[in-house]
Amino acid sequence: MTSGHLRHEASLDGAIHTLTMDKQPGNVVDIALCRELLDALERAAAAPEARVLVLRGAGRSFCFGASIAEHLPEEAPAMLRAIGAVVRLLVGFPYPTVAGVQGRCLGGGLDLALSCGIVIAEEDAILGVPEIRLGVFPPPVTALLAGRAAEDVILTGRDLTADEAQRLGIVNRVVAKGTLDEAIAEYTLAYFVPRSAASLRVATKAVRAGRREEVERRLAEAEALYVDELLALRDGSEGIRAFIEKRPPEWSHS
Repeated sequence: MTSGHLRHEASLDGAIHTLTMDKQPGNVVDIALCRELLDALERAAAAPEARVLVLRGAGRSFCFGASIAEHLPEEAPAMLRAIGAVVRLLVGFPYPTVAGVQGRCLGGGLDLALSCGIVIAEEDAILGVPEIRLGVFPPPVTALLAGRAAEDVILTGRDLTADEAQRLGIVNRVVAKGTLDEAIAEYTLAYFVPRSAASLRVATKAVRAGRREEVERRLAEAEALYVDELLALRDGSEGIRAFIEKRPPEWSHS
């Protein structure tokens, strides 16, 4: 099934549901794509024989990030609600989830990938949240990462190689370039397809219970900080406007 910029495919036995973002260039996440993702995720969640959900990005990159224009103060609250809803649904999804990452996985793309239980990335993938370079920060990644990894990734805005991301616990498996499709197929067929769909749902619920509650608390706090404090700053929109206007930001530090 294809809807707008999202493809939803199920294997013949219904065990594997694959959602592929296909919005070129770069599969940029905007409010409209979030709505498509929510609809497809709800359908996939209700499939009784499903045993694993795979999230992909078509083309050379998984996702360049979230829409820059929708980071402006007048759009940002709605964007936060939209991507937050997708993140919450993925974190609380009723059965295992796998993100397959190639090329760039930045900003909103990392929001989505980290919301999945397993991340498999090609060795030349680049991951990160560059938002701080624009004077903002990513509430979902702030909720999904903790401790030193969060400080290193979010507060620097630097790019990570797949190997670095694996060391930080962001990526589970690194595979050779050009082998992502094969690696995901092997992983899902070996570990999820042979299992009981009903048992997987109960086990997934048990495994994710504590994390789901923690992410919800931290995400709500981060979203409130973004809307109530960050957007009240001049610099909270200066970096975004500078990017759109293709000029260096002029920080007022206020």
